[in-house]
Amino acid sequence: MPPRSLRTPVTLAVLGLLAEKPRHVYEMRMVMRERGHDEVLKLKNASMYDALPRLLDAGLIEVEAAAREGNRPERTVYRSTAEGRRRLAEWLRELLSDPVHDQAAFTAALGFMFALPRAEVAELVSERARRIDARVTAVDDAIAAAGAVPAIFLTDQTYGQTLRRAERDWLLEFADDLRTGRLRWPKGSDSHAD
Repeated sequence: MPPRSLRTPVTLAVLGLLAEKPRHVYEMRMVMRERGHDEVLKLKNASMYDALPRLLDAGLIEVEAAAREGNRPERTVYRSTAEGRRRLAEWLRELLSDPVHDQAAFTAALGFMFALPRAEVAELVSERARRIDARVTAVDDAIAAAGAVPAIFLTDQTYGQTLRRAERDWLLEFADDLRTGRLRWPKGSDSHAD
């Protein structure tokens, strides 16, 4: 099993893009730019090239072919392996359902959630909402128990509660949108489509 440190936003992005179809690095970068993933994930150009050998060594991707178009340099086309798709799904399940991960990791998982079935994603984000709701209840109880503490000293807690409630509400609405079909899975995700 590859080390846990292999899971980074870059490797998640590479595995997510290759789960859709085989691609070369330039195409992956173009798709990420088109979808805005490069801004959200704060990726540098070299970071994808750095991730490829680690993913190859771990058996999560493999070389499909080398391709040349016109006078352009030869480009290596990569594809995900069965283990790469399994690992991607495992990471996505954890990142989508567990609010212990930071917002950047969750946002990255949302960008590549299409590697999972729509109904499963709806359940995963609902689980995240339940976990956040439990945290909201616990913090509300702690704030109530701190009755003698002046409110100004609890500002960090009340601010955090506002963010948690907003995320919980968004997650519940998002899950409902997925379940009812108001948000549809993209074409080409045939095995995960409605």
